[in-house]
Amino acid sequence: MRITLKQLVIFKAIYTHGQISKAAKALHLSIPAVSMALKELEGSLGNRLFDRNANGLSINDNGKVILPYANDMLSKSLELEQIFSESTTGVRGSLKIGSSKTVGNYVLSRKIPLFKKAFPLVEMKLLIDNSLAIESLVSERELDIGFIDVKPTSKNLHTQRWFSDRICIVTSPENSIVNQPITAELLSEQLWVLDQTHSMSHMRAIQLLKSAHVSVNQELTMTSMGAIKRAIGTGIGVSILPWLAIEEEVERGDLSELVLPQWCHQRNYWIVTRDDDKQADLVRKFVEFCENEKPC
Repeated sequence: MRITLKQLVIFKAIYTHGQISKAAKALHLSIPAVSMALKELEGSLGNRLFDRNANGLSINDNGKVILPYANDMLSKSLELEQIFSESTTGVRGSLKIGSSKTVGNYVLSRKIPLFKKAFPLVEMKLLIDNSLAIESLVSERELDIGFIDVKPTSKNLHTQRWFSDRICIVTSPENSIVNQPITAELLSEQLWVLDQTHSMSHMRAIQLLKSAHVSVNQELTMTSMGAIKRAIGTGIGVSILPWLAIEEEVERGDLSELVLPQWCHQRNYWIVTRDDDKQADLVRKFVEFCENEKPC
């Protein structure tokens, strides 16, 4: 059995693009060359790695077994190149970063350009998705590092708590309830503008409101915090949002935080990396940067 890095690169490209022709285009190779490399890899392993479907190729159970090993080998190859290139050209390499919505949109979107300025030779990509998806992608070596708001459960990940953020009840200053004593009964009469149904944020919001004896009798769901903030900014409706997402609007007077007695909830944010990577130098540099630059 002889498996080459080129075969693994092609395997990964086919997995990513779902078609041999698209993989060939992405790698600047001919279609026959990509097909031959896949055939040789499958021959070496004695198993097919993809199933054909109407749209092209989809990874099968055999391919899913190979995927984390391929990611690991390709990652180690890149790390080796970085070790020898850094001594002559400075810190360089690539970082694939994953993040949940809040910290991705309101923290990392600002911190990544600062890190890039300090290390201009580092290529950086940020993927924003839900915490469970980010955790899975880090575990499967699709991402180098993840920033999530749900404590991870994957046993092959190194986990460290980053910081905590307040969870706030918020509305527009134009909403008449701003000038009234805030009670569970009053909030139960409001239109609640929340994250999309079945999302983790939506479930957590409902649980927190229920614990405060607030009933959600009228509800409007949206797919982004930006849309939610604009909706309640009309003066109609209230929402639950993290302080990170509303800090600037509250300071400008565009939104108002409502104070419900005994409401005191926080959300923890976590950094996840792979335990067996021993945190490669570039990942470690970024973690240290984020630790030093985390919000207060």
